[in-house]
Amino acid sequence: MQGTQKYVWVAYLLLALVVWKTFSLTLGGIAYFAGLSDPALLGSQFTLTTLIGFVIAVGAVVYAVKSARAWEFSNDVVNELKKVTWPEKQQLQRSTVVVIVTTLVIAFILGLFDFVWGELTGLIYS
Repeated sequence: MQGTQKYVWVAYLLLALVVWKTFSLTLGGIAYFAGLSDPALLGSQFTLTTLIGFVIAVGAVVYAVKSARAWEFSNDVVNELKKVTWPEKQQLQRSTVVVIVTTLVIAFILGLFDFVWGELTGLIYS
């Protein structure tokens, strides 16, 4: 169980960083568009909205850690991901090439249809 918990902690900390950055940027944008001042607290990069985003992120992690359901769910996710059979490197490379080639072929076909329909509608409306 100890091995599973370290992955959960890492995931929670990464989630906290994402929440912190998202909320600080969102709140900074809201303050900017609302014409409110966003005073710098620790240099120009750490403003009041950054601090509020940090507090929200820490609160979210504390809630997730204290919540038995969230902690159990997170551990279950890690346990299930350990059971997954991941593709080999060669299989992954082949699949990636197939996806890229298929995307290029479909893009060419759709571009051709767009060109033909554009020319036809140009003839009709001219």
